[in-house]
Amino acid sequence: MRALETCLYVDDLDRAEAFYSEVLGLTLYAKAAGRHLFYRLEGSMLLLFNPAASALPGEVPSHAGKPGGHACLSIPREETDAWQARLERHGLEVTRYAWGSRGESLYFKDPAGNVLELAPGSIWGLGPT
Repeated sequence: MRALETCLYVDDLDRAEAFYSEVLGLTLYAKAAGRHLFYRLEGSMLLLFNPAASALPGEVPSHAGKPGGHACLSIPREETDAWQARLERHGLEVTRYAWGSRGESLYFKDPAGNVLELAPGSIWGLGPT
């Protein structure tokens, strides 16, 4: 079993789209104005929902939550420095945390206040990256 979807909640979809598309460089897979943004990752999906709109009944079960979640996206270990520089160029405050020989994580917040982390899979013993 593996995670197929990760859901985060954002109050401003326009700001979220700019952040996730431009700062993180993710490719938008689908969107519904005022309701959600979907991004395809390697082997999973990142779903960003407007909590007010996604709580309403619709074609799929409602998704209700609040900004302030956490998601970790995998990056190759050798790209940690480059990612930190990129995030800081975009004005983000980045906290770097070392997991001993397993690698390092970069923690920062998206515009809605969700805590994001970029780290190699090796922090969990998942492959070489």
